[in-house]
Amino acid sequence: MIRFEVYISDEGLAEINGEPLPPMPGQSVHEAVLDRLQRYAVENAGVVEATVNEPSDTGHFVVQVSPDGSSRLLESGPGPEPGRVPRAAPEVTTRSGTAVATDSGTAVAIAVARATAAARATGRASARTPDVVLPAELAAPVGRINALAAAGRLAEAHALATKLRESLTDEAGAEDPHAVEARAVEAHIAHLSGNHREAVVLALAVARIRCRAGDRRAPEEVARATAAWQWLDDDRTAVAHGRELLHMWDRLGRRGLVRSPHAELVGRVRRRVDALEAFV
Repeated sequence: MIRFEVYISDEGLAEINGEPLPPMPGQSVHEAVLDRLQRYAVENAGVVEATVNEPSDTGHFVVQVSPDGSSRLLESGPGPEPGRVPRAAPEVTTRSGTAVATDSGTAVAIAVARATAAARATGRASARTPDVVLPAELAAPVGRINALAAAGRLAEAHALATKLRESLTDEAGAEDPHAVEARAVEAHIAHLSGNHREAVVLALAVARIRCRAGDRRAPEEVARATAAWQWLDDDRTAVAHGRELLHMWDRLGRRGLVRSPHAELVGRVRRRVDALEAFV
């Protein structure tokens, strides 16, 4: 069985075997890890296993992921005892048919289990939109977007997400916190729908606003926009958006906000942009 080592930092950044893994717009870091492990399982035509190392206060756990997206969580804890083989945790079957651990010691393991169930049910990356802190009267539209996306009705989910973002923007302006969160929801739905150019444009808008406001979440949003950008297959578009990403990363760097995993990500963007510029 092929094995991987996953590290998740206190800042919510992930690495798999030392390679930075930025989440897609609206995707949690644990969903990103799960999706990447499923891709490795598909590429290797078999189950893969990963030890997920959480920040020191939450320890680690082991997860096995199959090519169909189903997963099995193994016993978690603060650290393995020498020579000890992790035992499987008791399991239950979810409504999607996925077996998940029920006595995992970390909230993260539970989050991964839930993400696995969503991925298995929809046959794609988790369709759950980001958690959006909105007024009570807007909770229903956001819940409806979640439900539509989970059911695979992405065109309807996208239309509703766009309507929500436009309504909030008209009422309070594009940089209103609620409008920005709604734009992130719309970016995630666009990505799920395969409209990567739109997902990039929306994710860049969110990142741009966060950077301009000096928001502490700016590095995370630029990383999400970078993850969306990597899906672009049009060279000219990739160069134009790549230049903007590099500009935002440079601004964050001058403020001391680019950490080691982000620095590696910046290097990958710069290399791709440089390579593409030689041909466009």
